[in-house]
Amino acid sequence: MGDVLAYEAELLGMVKEYLEFAEFEDTVKSFTKECKLKGKPLPKTGGGSANDSKAVIIQDLLASFTDGDQDVFFELWEEHVPPSVRDNEALAQKLEFYLHIHFAIVLLKRNTGRPPSGSSPCYNKAALDERVSCFKMYLETKGAALSQTTEFLPFYALPFVPNPVIHPSFKELFQDSWESDLKTRLEDFLSATLKASNTPRLLTLYVSFSKRYEGRSIVMISLRPA
Repeated sequence: MGDVLAYEAELLGMVKEYLEFAEFEDTVKSFTKECKLKGKPLPKTGGGSANDSKAVIIQDLLASFTDGDQDVFFELWEEHVPPSVRDNEALAQKLEFYLHIHFAIVLLKRNTGRPPSGSSPCYNKAALDERVSCFKMYLETKGAALSQTTEFLPFYALPFVPNPVIHPSFKELFQDSWESDLKTRLEDFLSATLKASNTPRLLTLYVSFSKRYEGRSIVMISLRPA
């Protein structure tokens, strides 16, 4: 019985979430009131859970961007930005290219003006070399798609420049304004992309069930004797 009540509460939460998504404002009020009268409390995370989770994801991505934590950032990026967007939309591809540049140079940028001592906690040559190696691998694989684009062509030489901080072609990358502008572009992109995929759970379940049912129907029809 306890399990049934738990599922019922979850289902009621999904119904309320869908009504809010469809902007049935009066219906939401009546539904919430009747649930309360019947002693069926709605889950506190019901209506705003999707929006809240999206906000947390965005904050986590922005925090890892600021911290220069490449592994965490791209793990979240690949988990939450749909492949159809990452692989097919020019805006996403260009942004991802610049993000790889950011993580390739961020350690060097934050050590500008400091002595390159291997014992310094702020400077780790092995970590820098690893970042450059990761960037080269990206350029040779997924990033190769933009190799014929004038905007990005100069950056294919970046891993081979001994001191990009003073190189005329790359000096702009080490300005605080460049990182700030990139972070703003990232936040705008995430807000638009993740919000667009904010589909109510009830609708997601219905679409998924419909597709599975249609698939079964086609199989059953094909199996019928002629």
